[in-house]
Amino acid sequence: MEPQLQPAAVRRNRQREEARRAILDATEAILLEDGEELLSIRKLALRCGYTAPTIYHYFRDKDGLIDSLLEERFSRLLQRMRRVQLGADPITNVREYARAMFRFAAANQTFYRVMIRGRGSNDGGERKVRPAEEAREMLAGQLQTLANEGRLWTDDVDAALQSLWAMVHGVLALRLGNPKYAWSKNLTEVALETVLRGLVRAAPGRNGKGSSS
Repeated sequence: MEPQLQPAAVRRNRQREEARRAILDATEAILLEDGEELLSIRKLALRCGYTAPTIYHYFRDKDGLIDSLLEERFSRLLQRMRRVQLGADPITNVREYARAMFRFAAANQTFYRVMIRGRGSNDGGERKVRPAEEAREMLAGQLQTLANEGRLWTDDVDAALQSLWAMVHGVLALRLGNPKYAWSKNLTEVALETVLRGLVRAAPGRNGKGSSS
C-alpha cells in the first residue's frame, strides 16, 4: 500500500494547487483582455491576490508562467483527443480528432481566444508547447497513413496538416470572435468535410487509378 499523506501535507498540496490555479486563471484573463505585451507580474499580483515572490516561487518568470498556462490548457485538449476511439479508416479518425478540437473550443472559449492570439518565443519563432505538438502529431500520423495508401491528394503531408489546422482554427476564430453573428449550426461540419474532400481522393485501384468506391 502507498503511504497515506498526513493531513498537513494534504492541506499544503491543496493550497499549492489552489495558488497555481488562481495564478494561471488570472494570467489567462489578463492575456485575453490586454495581450501578452501588457502582462506584468505586478498586474498579475493585483489580479490574483498573491504576492510577486509567491508567483516567482511557482513560475520562474513571465515566460515560464505563460508556458505553464499553455501547457496546462493544451493538456486538456490532448486528453480529449486521446479519448477518440480510433478505427481502421484514417479519414474517420481525422474527422473525429477535428470534432474533438471543436468541442474543446466550445467548452473552453476563454482559453481558446487567448490561444488564437498566438504566442511567440523570445527569438521571434513559434513557441513550442509539448501537448500541442503531440496533438498535431496525432493528426499528422493519420494523414501520413492516407499518403502511404495513395489517398492523399498531395504528397506534402505538412501542407495537408497545415491546411486542416488552418481550417479548424479559422472557423473557431470566426465563431468566437463574432459570437452574435448568425453562424450556421452546420458550419463546422461543412467546413471539415470541404477540407477533407479536397485533401482525400479515392484509394487507387489495381490498375493504379482511383477506384470508384
